[in-house]
Amino acid sequence: MDGTPSAPPLYTAISLLDYMHAPTVGFYYLGACAFSLCVLQKAKKISHKRRRGQLAFATITLFAYITEVLYYFSRSLADKDYEPPKPAALRCLGSILTWTPIIYQIYFSKSIRWHPFFGAFVLHFALETTSCLMNGFIFSNDERSRKFLIAVGSIRAVASLLLLVDSFAILITKHLDYSSDEERQSLIDKKKKANGAGTTTYGSLPLAAEGEDGVDSDAEDKDVNAELKAKRAQRLEAEGGWVGYLKAFAVFLPYLFPKDDWTVMGALVVRLIHMLQERVLNLLTPRQLGIITNKLSEPNPTMPWRDIGLWVLYSWINSYAGLGILDGIANLVITNSAYRRITLLAYEHVLGLSMDFHTAKDSGEVLKAVEQASSLNSLIEMVLFDVCPIILDLVVAMYYVTSLFDSYMAFIILFMGGAYISIGWYFTGLSQPKRRDYVEKQRTESSTVNETVHNWQTVAYFNRSAFEYGRYAQNIINTIRAQYAYYFRSMGGHAAQDLITTFGFAGCCVFGMTQIVSGRKRVGNLVTLIMYWHTLTSPLYVLSYSYRHISSSLIDAERLLQLLNTKPTVADQEGSKDLVVKEGSVEFADAEFAYDTRKPIIRGVNLKAGGGQTIAFVGETGGGKSTMLKLLFRFYDVTGGSIMIDGQDLRSVTQSSLREALGLVPQDPVLFNQTIRQNIRYARLEATDAEIEAACRAAAIHDDIMGFPDKYESKVGERGVRLSGGQLQRIAIARVLLKNPKIVLLDEATSAIDSAIEEQIQTAFRKLSKGRTTFVIAHRLSTIVDADQILVIEKGEIIERGTHQELLVVGGKYSELWSKQTAGHLSGVNSKAPSKANSTEGEGDTSTPLIDITPAEEDSAKATGRSDDDMIDKRR
Repeated sequence: MDGTPSAPPLYTAISLLDYMHAPTVGFYYLGACAFSLCVLQKAKKISHKRRRGQLAFATITLFAYITEVLYYFSRSLADKDYEPPKPAALRCLGSILTWTPIIYQIYFSKSIRWHPFFGAFVLHFALETTSCLMNGFIFSNDERSRKFLIAVGSIRAVASLLLLVDSFAILITKHLDYSSDEERQSLIDKKKKANGAGTTTYGSLPLAAEGEDGVDSDAEDKDVNAELKAKRAQRLEAEGGWVGYLKAFAVFLPYLFPKDDWTVMGALVVRLIHMLQERVLNLLTPRQLGIITNKLSEPNPTMPWRDIGLWVLYSWINSYAGLGILDGIANLVITNSAYRRITLLAYEHVLGLSMDFHTAKDSGEVLKAVEQASSLNSLIEMVLFDVCPIILDLVVAMYYVTSLFDSYMAFIILFMGGAYISIGWYFTGLSQPKRRDYVEKQRTESSTVNETVHNWQTVAYFNRSAFEYGRYAQNIINTIRAQYAYYFRSMGGHAAQDLITTFGFAGCCVFGMTQIVSGRKRVGNLVTLIMYWHTLTSPLYVLSYSYRHISSSLIDAERLLQLLNTKPTVADQEGSKDLVVKEGSVEFADAEFAYDTRKPIIRGVNLKAGGGQTIAFVGETGGGKSTMLKLLFRFYDVTGGSIMIDGQDLRSVTQSSLREALGLVPQDPVLFNQTIRQNIRYARLEATDAEIEAACRAAAIHDDIMGFPDKYESKVGERGVRLSGGQLQRIAIARVLLKNPKIVLLDEATSAIDSAIEEQIQTAFRKLSKGRTTFVIAHRLSTIVDADQILVIEKGEIIERGTHQELLVVGGKYSELWSKQTAGHLSGVNSKAPSKANSTEGEGDTSTPLIDITPAEEDSAKATGRSDDDMIDKRR
C-alpha cells in the first residue's frame, strides 16, 4: 500500500476515527464523573508539585490541538484551493471542548476522583497514537501536512502517555503527600479547625461549615443549610451515593403524582404531550419560514399560501393562545395538587409529633419546612419539563444546524454555549455571597420596622423616635449598598453573556453568508437560522442558572425530608384500643421519668386516685408536679413503671381517646386569634351557643364578656393578648366546663384570679370536680384544703401525703408552707404587701387565702387576732 488518499478503506477508517475521537473521550469522562459521583468514589488530594505536572501535560495537549486548528485556518486563508480535512478539523475542535473542562477540574479541585481522568487519558492515548500512525501513511502526497500532523500528534501522544502513567500512579497510591499544597488551602477552613469547629466533608466542600457555595455567610439560613448538608453527606455515604440518596425522596411521588387522581394524571399527560409537541414545533416553525423565503427568492415567485398557512398554524399551536394555555392550566392543576398534598402531609406530621419535639423546635424553621413543601414539585418540574427538554433541544439543534449549513456551524454554537454557561456559573458563584448579604440587610431592615412598630410604647416611654429613625435610615442605606454590590456583579455576568451571544450570533451569520455567497446554501437557510436562534440560546440561560435552583430546591426538600423523618417519641402501639373510662380511677405504679437520662425528674412515684377524688400536688417549683400531669396527658411516656386509668395502661390506649377523656386548665392559657365564642367552642365543636354561655356563667366570665362591645364575637388578639390574665384563665375554665371530661387537670388554674372572683371560681370547680377525678397543682394552699389527698412533691418524689388536717398534724414540709402563707397573710393585712415564701421552700403565691375567708371575716380576724384556721374551722 502506498498510503495515498486513493485507498478508500484506510481513508474511511481514519475519518471515522477522527469523528469518534472527541465524543468518545468526552462522553466517557462525563459518564465516569457522573458514575463516580453517584457511587461516592473516594477523592484524593495531590501535592501542588504533582498537580503542576498534570496541568503541564494537559495544557500541552490542549495547545497542540489549538495549534493544529490554527494551521488549518491559516493555510486555508493563504491558499484558496486548500480545504482542511474536515474529520481532522472536527477532531481538534471537539478535543478542545473536551480538554478545557478537564484542565479546569485539575486546576481548581482540591480533591479529585481520578478514575474518570485515568480512563479518559487511556482512551485519548490509544486514539491519538492510532491516529498519529495512520496519518503517517495517508498524507504521503502532502509531505508538509504529513510532517506537521505527525509532529503535533506525537506531542499529544507523549503528553497523554505521561498523563496516563502519572494518573495510574495516583490511583495505586493509598496515601499521598500533600503537605506542600498548603499555599492552596483555605484560610477559612484553617480558622474553623483552629476554633475546634468540626466539618463533615463531601468531595472538596466542607459541607457543615460552608454555605451553599462554600462561602461563609451571615445569612439566617446558613447554619441550618450547613447542618442539612452535613446530614445529607452522612446519608449519601450511608446510602452508597446519590442514587440511594435520591430514592429517599421517592416517598413524595405518590403525593406529587397520585395514581388514583385522574385529574392530576391527565394534567401530567397533557404536559408531556405539550413538551414533545413544543420540541417538534420549535424546529418546524423556523424551518417553514426558511421554505417560504426560498420560494420567494426564486425567479418569478408566487405566493406560497400553503407554506404560509402551515407557518401560521405552527406558530399558533406553539403559542400560549394554542396548546400553551392547556399546558398552563395543567401545570396549575399539578402544582396546586402537589402543594395541597405535601403541605397537609407535613402539617399533619408536625401536629402528630411529641411534646419533646415541640418544646425544642425552632418554630420558624418548622414553618419554613412546611411552607417550602412546594419546592419538591418545583424540583420535579424543573427536571422533567426544563432540564430534560433542554438536553433534547441541544442535541436536535446541533444536528439541525449541521444540516442547514455545516458541522463547523455546530462547533461555533458549542463553543459559544460552553463560554456562556461557564460565565454564568462563574458570575453566579461570584454574586451569590453578595446576594446573601443583600437578603440579610433586607431582613435587618424589615426586622427594625417590625420591632419598632410592635414596641411603639417602649419607644414613646423613652422618647427614642429620633434614634429609631436614624437606625432605620442607616439600615436602608446598608440595604441599598448591598443591592448595588450584588447587582453590579450580577449585571456584569449578564453583560458578558450577552457579549458572547452577540459575537456568536454574528459569527454564525457571517459563516452562513459565506456559504450563501459561494452558492452552497440558499438564503432561506440563513432565515431559518435567525428564527431558530432563540431556540438555540434560551436553553443556555436555564443551564447557566438551573443548578443554583436545583441546589436550593434540594436543600428545601432535605429540610422537609428531615422533618418527616422525625418520628414521634410517643406513638400509639399497634393494636391500641380506645380508652374506656368508667370510674375514673388513676394509678401511678413506680412511675419514673427523665427528660435527660442524666437527671431523673420523677422517681418511683406511687399513688392511687379513686374515681371522683381530688388529688392536690404542692411543693417547690421544678419538683415534678407539672411533669406528672404531662405524663398523665401522655405528652411523654414514663421511662419506668406505669400509669393506669381504670386499670388500662396509658401506653396501650390511643392518644386521641385518652385526651378526649381529659380536661386541662393550664396556668398560662393561650387562645387563637378568633372570637371568644370560637375559642370556647374549640373544646366541643358541636356545642350550642346556650351551652357556651352556661359554661361561661359557671366560670364567672359571662358578665365580663357581655361588657365587651362585640360580646361573644369579640376578637381576643394573637394568643389572647387583648384579655387580662384572669379573663384568660376563666375562659380556659369555661372550655373545660364545656368539654365536660371524666378527669380534670388544674395546673395552678387560679393564679391570675382576683379576690372578688376566686370564690365563684372555686364554687365552679367544686361543681366540676363532683363525680370526677381531679388533679390540682396549687401554690396557694388555701385552694386545696378540701382535697381528698394532698401530695407534697420534692425532687420528683412524694415526701408527704394525706389530707389537709393530717399533714398539719404531721408538722412536716406542708405544715411549714402553710404556716408561712398564713403568716404572710396576717402580716400583710397591715402592710398591704403580701410576703412570699423562700424560693428554696416553694414558689407559691402567698397572698390572702381566699377560698374560705370572706372580706368581712378578714376584718373580724384583724380585730380579734384569730388565725385563718379559726376562720376556716368556724365556717365548716
